[in-house]
Amino acid sequence: MINLIERLDMPSLAFIRSQEFADLKIPTVVMHDNGFLPDNVNSPAKFYCGFTDEIKPLYFDRLPLPKYWRFKASSLQADVYDLDHKRATIFYDKTDNSRLVKEVQWLNKNGQLSWIDHYNKSGWKFAKTFFNNGRAVVRKLFDKNGKCVIEHNLIADDFYLDYQGTKKHFASLAEFTIHYLKDRGYSLDHIFYNTLNESMNVTLNLNEKGTDTMFWHEPVSGALPGNMEYLMNTKSRTKHIVFQRYDEWMKAQSMIPEDTGNVDFQYLGMVYPHSRSNQLRPNALIFTNSDQIEALDKIVTAMPNIRFNIAAVTEMSDKLMAFDQYDNVKLYPVVKKDKAAELLKECDLYFDINYNNEILSAVRSAFEQNMLIIGFRDTLHEPQFVADKYIFDASEIDKIKRLIDHVLESKINMKEALDYQRRMASDTTISEFKEKIEALENE
Repeated sequence: MINLIERLDMPSLAFIRSQEFADLKIPTVVMHDNGFLPDNVNSPAKFYCGFTDEIKPLYFDRLPLPKYWRFKASSLQADVYDLDHKRATIFYDKTDNSRLVKEVQWLNKNGQLSWIDHYNKSGWKFAKTFFNNGRAVVRKLFDKNGKCVIEHNLIADDFYLDYQGTKKHFASLAEFTIHYLKDRGYSLDHIFYNTLNESMNVTLNLNEKGTDTMFWHEPVSGALPGNMEYLMNTKSRTKHIVFQRYDEWMKAQSMIPEDTGNVDFQYLGMVYPHSRSNQLRPNALIFTNSDQIEALDKIVTAMPNIRFNIAAVTEMSDKLMAFDQYDNVKLYPVVKKDKAAELLKECDLYFDINYNNEILSAVRSAFEQNMLIIGFRDTLHEPQFVADKYIFDASEIDKIKRLIDHVLESKINMKEALDYQRRMASDTTISEFKEKIEALENE
């Protein structure tokens, strides 16, 4: 049995972590390696290119540059200049706030994208994508010695592998992945996969006996996806389709026919750790990457009984520092990780009302700390953790105030609010998760 993940997005990572919380030992393979996979997650690139889990990250200001070239950095990215001529843009790994290099997009003299250097968490330039007239045409992946081991023709979408003196061609990513899975000797009797694209293609073309389960974490709109209907109407290894989002599972009830053909439909949420209970303290928290915080002045003045703690990993602008005049506002510029963790433990309300990028995985962290999360429709960073009842228009400050007064009034009120928040976020218990996975595994 294995988990086969096409790309390691946040829902996929939550699924893997849920298995870890339930003490389920299922190997995980990611088809597209971005260089920052967790140590216990495997990929064809890791295996054939010889990636190690040694952590020697490359910070943006350590990127080798020609003499006299310079960096111009912000919290979002860094630019490389030759005098006043921009030569490259450096993009950071978004899972870390210490400006680790993930990719460098190099420009030609006309300012057009020429190639991208891809770096992994060990600071190793493991891949390079070449462009022609603005179009990505080839991606090459290298071993530590700089030898091209995997070449992906992005136009034809085929692959070449040059490994241990043997050269092979694969017509598709699915074909290449199947070769890797067999090369590694994985048990392929049951595959958990979570896209109706490349990972599904692997299971359809595996030509091995087994039973597979498709885990669905994306939205549905109007009708079930065509490939889901294909699985219903075609005999294949896939026997189960498991929805992982509670709201989408409820929405899908009217779309799933009585006769589901070759598959059955089920629901199973995710396991999230909750390290503490909510203590009903009138302490609110906002993590921000800018001074663009929607209706902050109105919220602060409307709720003088709430202490608003506002933290940023960078210096704060004069606009934001001006809020220091309010008795119920405490500002934390250039906040350190230890202090950020302390604030998460000391606050029982979180406001997801800032624009620009999220920092410190703030919304998920607040959810795991059992904080009640309030957000505006236009500022949500991780909507799956903000229940629909607690999402407001920026003009509805009075409604927010009434909600907060209500939940802080009693433990019962807060518990009802948090129970709803967790249910809508597809939160489930370890025992429920483990029981469902083991039942699928044993079929």
